[in-house]
Amino acid sequence: MGRIRERIRNMSIRRKIVFYMYVVLIPILLCICIAVTSYRYKISKKEYEQLQKQSVNSLQASLDIIEEDVRNLSLNLAINEDIRNILLSDSPRELNQDVKLWQNIAPMRMVEDNIALKGYIKTLSIYPENGVMPYLRCMDASSYISDLESVRETEVYRKAKKLLGKGMWVSAPRGGGGIYQASRTDKLALCRVICNGAKTQILGYITIGISREIIENLCRNTLQSDDESIILYEREGEELLVCGTVDEEVRRYMGENTEMVKNDLQNTYRHWEIYGGNVTGEQWRICKIVPKKGFFDILEEIAYIPVLLLMGISLGVLPLLILTSNIISKPLEHVCIAMGKFRQGDFEQQVTIRTKDEIGEVAACFNQMVTDIRELINKNYIMVLKERESELAVLQAQINPHFLYNALDSIYWQAIGEGNEETAESIYELAQLFRLVLGQGKSMVTVEMEIQLLERYLEIQKLRFHEQMEYKFDVDPSVRTQKIPKLILQPFVENAVIHGMQNNTKDFVITVSVHSVDDYIEFLIRDTGVGMDEAQLRRIWDEDLDKVYSGQRIGRYAIKNVKERLMLKYGQRFKLNIESCVGEGTLVTVRVPLESEEE
Repeated sequence: MGRIRERIRNMSIRRKIVFYMYVVLIPILLCICIAVTSYRYKISKKEYEQLQKQSVNSLQASLDIIEEDVRNLSLNLAINEDIRNILLSDSPRELNQDVKLWQNIAPMRMVEDNIALKGYIKTLSIYPENGVMPYLRCMDASSYISDLESVRETEVYRKAKKLLGKGMWVSAPRGGGGIYQASRTDKLALCRVICNGAKTQILGYITIGISREIIENLCRNTLQSDDESIILYEREGEELLVCGTVDEEVRRYMGENTEMVKNDLQNTYRHWEIYGGNVTGEQWRICKIVPKKGFFDILEEIAYIPVLLLMGISLGVLPLLILTSNIISKPLEHVCIAMGKFRQGDFEQQVTIRTKDEIGEVAACFNQMVTDIRELINKNYIMVLKERESELAVLQAQINPHFLYNALDSIYWQAIGEGNEETAESIYELAQLFRLVLGQGKSMVTVEMEIQLLERYLEIQKLRFHEQMEYKFDVDPSVRTQKIPKLILQPFVENAVIHGMQNNTKDFVITVSVHSVDDYIEFLIRDTGVGMDEAQLRRIWDEDLDKVYSGQRIGRYAIKNVKERLMLKYGQRFKLNIESCVGEGTLVTVRVPLESEEE
């Protein structure tokens, strides 16, 4: 996330304008696309449901015609007076003497002509209970069971007998058993018994077989994909036919819940949707099973509209955004170019002002700033340089190195002559210390030289404090030749000795560590002295350091001086931090950038 922000910050103003315009525009377009998608999703889902219901209704209407036609035919045969006279006859032997009994007495010729015109009725049978020979007619080379006694033993007959004249549909697959002795084709058969008016006596038994293939074709024409299927049930829940491939789990569920199928019913089971309908007063029940269309299924069909809308608007506004960004960024580019030349030292830069808007105000402010800075440099720069040179001359004149070295050298040899070697060693160390501090007036020294200065200083202090004070150095050899400003560590070491050992009852240890960390040199000055509390630490940074350290023997290179010199040398690329706790000591951290030896 931070890298993304950094890249955005580093963009040109022209790209930022385009980027932020899209940041504002894209969410709005996405909201519009989501709204359009949501609306289209609802419409598509509703259209899908209506399409399935319409297909079920269309199939229902087609099956209504066939089922009702067959049912009316069976009813007409059951109430036909000529047929009932045959069924109620007391002299079946006489009637059986007429081979064409059913054609001569009953209107079967007309019925056969009607059947031939319809085409889907394949078989018709009438079994009288009084012994008259049955009427058996097959248009597809099938053959009926000829004797009534065998018919009475079938399960179909027993079920039809219990219904007392109501029709019952059964599935009659190719082969034998049930209704036919031998069936050449798959059929659906309507079976019913003919009763007297009081329904106390069974007069006959009628079966009408229709082509199952025709019903399947009607169902198949309703299916719109290979995943869809139709199951046709008899009103009592018996399965008549299945068209298409049905998941066995769904089929089992439907078989256990056939009562749920009502007109215009829509039900859901797992990832399937079930649309139901009834044929001619619930004689047949239709169940169309289709895959459930989820959000992503419908989204694939409708997503192209919002996607095209999003892409079209996004690409359409791009030229307008580029034109707008150019209008705004071009004047700013002129200002940036002028600033770059000004930074390189061209103090005569001026930007032509063409507008009076905010950009024009920026250009005017820049022109005024250049003028003011040029005048300020002319007035103060030379004066400041001369003042610095004077201060440096005064500082150098305060101490005459040759006089100081000669004086210390004389005192050293005098101490040697008197046999006072300890005093002589102190004087020698002090002379070396001054030589390092004042040597050649250099402002930049190596880390090695700065460490030598600290060693000389601490050696002098150890002569004073003896065994009470110890010091340690841990210096990374790779940084010893790196150059740093002179005397940025000695004030802190001196401060630790003078104030850290004040009222200190335990052994005092100063540790100086120097290491490279990333692209920096890190100096750690740690002591085990008395430490400071929070108030003392705040006073170091908040108050006037000249007052804080007035009277202290830290010399001219105090904390304020070190901080100012580091600021002048490195700007904000340095670190100076002091951490302390009462009774535990103080830690000073100084971190400066690594510089190449050429620098």
